[in-house]
Amino acid sequence: MVNYHDPSVILADLRALTRFLHVGDGVYIWDCFSTLWFEWSFVKGEQPYRWSIWVYASTRLATLLNVLTNLIGFNVRKSINCQLWLYSEFITAYTAFALGSLLMLLRIVAIWSTNKWVLGASIGTWLTNLAFLIRSVVITSAHWDHTLGMCVLDESQRSRDNTTATFCAEAFLLLVMLAGLMRQRDHYLGRLLFNQGLIWLIAATIAEVPPFVLLFLNLNGPWNLMFQTSSLLIMTMCVTRMYRGLSASRDHQQ
Repeated sequence: MVNYHDPSVILADLRALTRFLHVGDGVYIWDCFSTLWFEWSFVKGEQPYRWSIWVYASTRLATLLNVLTNLIGFNVRKSINCQLWLYSEFITAYTAFALGSLLMLLRIVAIWSTNKWVLGASIGTWLTNLAFLIRSVVITSAHWDHTLGMCVLDESQRSRDNTTATFCAEAFLLLVMLAGLMRQRDHYLGRLLFNQGLIWLIAATIAEVPPFVLLFLNLNGPWNLMFQTSSLLIMTMCVTRMYRGLSASRDHQQ
């Protein structure tokens, strides 16, 4: 039986977490810069202006800033202000999560524009999740561990509530979106959105279930954080790719 609180086990898990984060961060940096042509096409006027492009671009930017914050925090070897670093880490991550969910909410508004009850429930769900994310930033704390030579979160399982809220909120918004799209499957755009919704459902499940389960198991600090960043990266890459696909389909129809 593995003792996950043994210092040697924690150190090995921390090394695994660091490697895992570097791989995920590298993949996102590649994805981000290899798709900059999309934003550039709006700057050059090659695509019609849509205000939602700001939500799209802000989601990508917030995620990129989180990746850079990750790389700084897990590679620095001198004592830093860990609380400031942690605030930067959480604010960028949760901003990206909130904006990514907002892109989904905008689709729901377009699909259910005539049903105020569905719109009210969806907006309320998004705002509730946002409140949990803000709460998590307020209660979080970290300190510099001289033995490990890096910043360490105090009671990393504190983010369990907001992870649960995010998981439930995204599941609800997905179901609402898919229910609305079921009524529009006779149209090409409706079929496209429905298929994208299924992709999002699969990606959200893959991204959110592991951190959700591990936080409740609470094995140790590194395991509590193991899949937190990957869930953000998967969410961002999925929702932004779907946005680009929808934009291309609209342009094709026009």
